[in-house]
Amino acid sequence: MPINVTKLMDDQLKNLIENHRRHKETSAPVYLEALRELQIRRGKGGLEFDKSFQIIKAAAKEGLFLSYKDLADASGADWNQVHYSIGGHLWDLVEFADRNGWPMLSAIVVNKPNVRSEAMEPETLKGFVAAARDLGYAITDEEAFLHEQQARVFEWAATAN
Repeated sequence: MPINVTKLMDDQLKNLIENHRRHKETSAPVYLEALRELQIRRGKGGLEFDKSFQIIKAAAKEGLFLSYKDLADASGADWNQVHYSIGGHLWDLVEFADRNGWPMLSAIVVNKPNVRSEAMEPETLKGFVAAARDLGYAITDEEAFLHEQQARVFEWAATAN
């Protein structure tokens, strides 16, 4: 009988996720469901998982980049209250995307002054690359990897439902 993750308590969800990670079963559908459910419940200080996912997908379909504040605004969150939690929120989205075989969705989320230039600030790029390495990517040229992931996000969005 399938597990209904929406019925589990937070501790049970966390345990289910950790067990799947420990056994390297992170592509199992129940793992993905549990991961998503936990991120929805957490809300990352007002940032909503589904809203961030949808705005990233919509922007990517249009070939546009987003700012971190755009994500906060999509959730109706106060940027001053969520700017410290945005990194963790994006990690959740990136891990979810990776486990679904999608590119790193955060590749098109940049600082507001860089929305037109596609660039990431050095510290932001460092975090992006660290997340990619945590997911198992081998990276030699960080800028080239970023641009590759940005292109992959746009390609993915063109066919995503």
